[in-house]
Amino acid sequence: MTSTSTRPDKTATPATGTAAPVPVPGPVPKMRRRPAVAAAALAAAVFGAIATGWAWSSTTASTQVVVVTGDVPRGAVITAGDLGVARITLDPALRPVDASQRGDIVGQRAATALSVGAIVTASMFEPETVPGEGMSLVPVALPPEQSLGLNLQGGDQVKIVETPPAGQATEGNPPFTVAEVAAVHPVIETGATVVSVTVPAADAPVLAARIASGNFYLVLDAREVN
Repeated sequence: MTSTSTRPDKTATPATGTAAPVPVPGPVPKMRRRPAVAAAALAAAVFGAIATGWAWSSTTASTQVVVVTGDVPRGAVITAGDLGVARITLDPALRPVDASQRGDIVGQRAATALSVGAIVTASMFEPETVPGEGMSLVPVALPPEQSLGLNLQGGDQVKIVETPPAGQATEGNPPFTVAEVAAVHPVIETGATVVSVTVPAADAPVLAARIASGNFYLVLDAREVN
């Protein structure tokens, strides 16, 4: 009697006797895209570029101009202490005086009242030459009681009215001369105020005689508001 022997199957498992599965590699995971992060990064880059361009253009477009550092009444002579220099971004609608011309303004008269912080333009000042052609400059010395409360300024319109000598009455309207205040000079020692007025050259002799007599009174007519 012949006996046979069988070899154990190496691929079979002891429990089931079936072949073990061969592991198969799965698909490679894909990187998830995040649109929000990408958009934020792009926006940050664009903003940075715009900010850099704005800063550069602001620096290159700015210029130094003359500005007012002290209040100047209309008609007053402009001094070096009344002016300063500031750097601004120039608006095409403005025509400010360049800082290099600051010295040219000193010594001229304010054509309008100048306030601290104002940017100076050519229309704000005029040549100091007084009187103009066909005009005369006449000084009028006012005692303290006449100048009190007037606070006269350059450009004020005034009348120098003839008054009668003491003890005499005047019939009708007294004669007067219309003038414009050119400058005001307080006299600290006496309290008087010397007011320089401009009048037509033909009126100057009459006004000078009236002032010399002492029989006059100065009246403020109008003040231009700027």
